[in-house]
Parts: sequence; structure tokens; C-alpha cells
Amino acid sequence: MSIVGQRIRKYRKLLGWSQDLLAEKIDRKDKQTISHWETGKSDPSLKEVIKLAEVLNATVAQLVGEAPMFEEPRENYVMLKKDDLIELQRKALELEDERIKHLKDQLKALQPSETEESESAEPDSSLE
Repeated sequence: MSIVGQRIRKYRKLLGWSQDLLAEKIDRKDKQTISHWETGKSDPSLKEVIKLAEVLNATVAQLVGEAPMFEEPRENYVMLKKDDLIELQRKALELEDERIKHLKDQLKALQPSETEESESAEPDSSLE
């Protein structure tokens, strides 16, 4: 099986498509051509690879093995500069620290104070 055939099959399956559906989307009559590509019996033309990349939400470079393929559809990914990612992580940590501090303050407010605890632990002498 050729790398192109492997990639066509992988992208098709990631989208949950049958060979018939892919053939229809690239204006082929039946799945036989798709099957031949996926099994390495033949290779698509450049024009067909361009069309396949378009309908499979991939790039030509990904289909021919010149670029890594995403394991999930690309709409699940966001391209971000490393510095921007680091800044987002820093802000997330700051927000988490603030949230933890706020929760601790709420817990302290719910707990009885030490003076109330010591008073309630002593017997009430006025009742005797």
C-alpha cells in the first residue's frame, strides 16, 4: 500500500465516510477507484490529489506524506505561537490560584471561630 493510499484511507475513516461516499464527493462513479488507491494498485493523479485534499480537509503535503497528518479533523486544532500559549497557561494558573484562595476564604467563613468553639465546649454555669 502506498503512503498516499494509506493517507486517503486514514482521512476517509476519520471522517466516517465509505469509499462510495468519497467517490461521490470527488465525482467518481463508484468506489473501485478509491479501493485501488487505498490498496496501492494505482495512484491518483495530481489533479485528483488536490481534489482529495480539499474534500478530506487535508493538505496535498499531508496526503503525499510530506507533512504529518492530524489524527483528528483539523477543526479540532488551533494554531498558536509558543509565547502566546505560555501566556495563556500563566493566566490560567493565576486564575486557578485566585479560585483556590476564594474557596479557602469561603471555607473559613463557614467554620465556627475558635472562641465560639471554646465557649460551646464549656458547660453553661447559669443552668446549675
